[in-house]
Amino acid sequence: MRIVSKNWIASNLTSSLQTSSSVATTVKSIIEDVKKNGDQAILQYVQKFENSQATIKNIKLSKQDLKNAYHSISKEDKQALKLAYKRIYYYHAKQKKTSYSYPDQLDTKFYIQWNPIDNVGLYIPGGMASYPSTVLMTTIPAKIAKVPNVMLCVPSKNGITSNLTLAAAYLCGVDHVYNIGGAQAIAAFAYGTKTIKKADKVFGPGNQFVAEAKKQLFGTIGIDLPAGPSEVMVIANDKSNPLWIAYDVLAQAEHDPNAKTYVVSTSKNLLQRVEKEISLLVKNSKIQNIDQSIKNHCFLIYAKDKKEIYEISNFIAPEHLHIHSKFSKDLLKNIIHAGSVFVGERAPVALGDYTMGTNHVLPTDQTAKFASGLSVDDFMKKTVFIDAGNRTLKKISKATSHLARKEGLEAHALSVEIRKIKT
Repeated sequence: MRIVSKNWIASNLTSSLQTSSSVATTVKSIIEDVKKNGDQAILQYVQKFENSQATIKNIKLSKQDLKNAYHSISKEDKQALKLAYKRIYYYHAKQKKTSYSYPDQLDTKFYIQWNPIDNVGLYIPGGMASYPSTVLMTTIPAKIAKVPNVMLCVPSKNGITSNLTLAAAYLCGVDHVYNIGGAQAIAAFAYGTKTIKKADKVFGPGNQFVAEAKKQLFGTIGIDLPAGPSEVMVIANDKSNPLWIAYDVLAQAEHDPNAKTYVVSTSKNLLQRVEKEISLLVKNSKIQNIDQSIKNHCFLIYAKDKKEIYEISNFIAPEHLHIHSKFSKDLLKNIIHAGSVFVGERAPVALGDYTMGTNHVLPTDQTAKFASGLSVDDFMKKTVFIDAGNRTLKKISKATSHLARKEGLEAHALSVEIRKIKT
């Protein structure tokens, strides 16, 4: 943890998406094995890493297994899941695309048809860890998009999978759930096996092996985004509560030893107070998994003025941006690159992780400069139908043939001109 300047950040910010050669080699070997040997390879990896007693039959969980998991959780668990479900559904339902058509100035009509992806594979990190929120965040938009087949892979630990995760899958109506994790799960979705149906696109966060598998299999299968460690930037002023900021930082730091956290302010005094609060919390609290992240990836950035704050924020393009001030339209004009932006001291990022309704699958590692958080759009695709008439052909055929010949494509030109002759 250190106080640094804009120039220091610009010179020293490094990507977390680079994969070591050993991980890349291991993942490549797993992918080839699954591609060649299917279920046999899958079973061997599950037995090695997750459940030594696994069989092909119990890799796939039944609908009754999911129902039993749902009924096994507490009333409080059910209420929390249902509240999160309701809010996430409400927010994402506003994103549904509708097909439409329109004519041009001649006699052509365009039909823009939105359709869901047929088969979607969701990856949920797991084992004994429980991430029902990621089930909700990935499944709900898929169901709103009306994806016909929503499949989910979640690893177990010693043959046990979190009932809360499986309960969320039941609540969301996931079609198929497989007890399998790691790069082998992504490979199974990419190629399909006798047990696991091939997916058209995969979604969801995972460890470095999962992220690398996605990258290597892109093209064979669609992917959401390569995911790096979680990150948050807090923009604060001299009136902000330094203890609240410290907890905002730790809430991201506990995700991962490599999680990146930033606090930006024009007040050096505030940054010093935040630094003190973070140090005390790290020393005295029982929060786990924060030491390495705070030591190596926590930056307190001094900015000269508001303009420089915006420049720093847009350069880092954080996954989560928390602005400790009141909302203003000035923010809409100046904050260009961020996954999700939380405005006001009463809007901690953790609300977005669970119950705000917005999606928590967000672009990391500066990818917010060209990508957005997960939405219903990601589970759909559009096809354009073009119904052209004689007036259109007559009007644009000459220019079309001319441009085709300029590019050396004679058959293109002739395919237009033969129709001109026939009309």
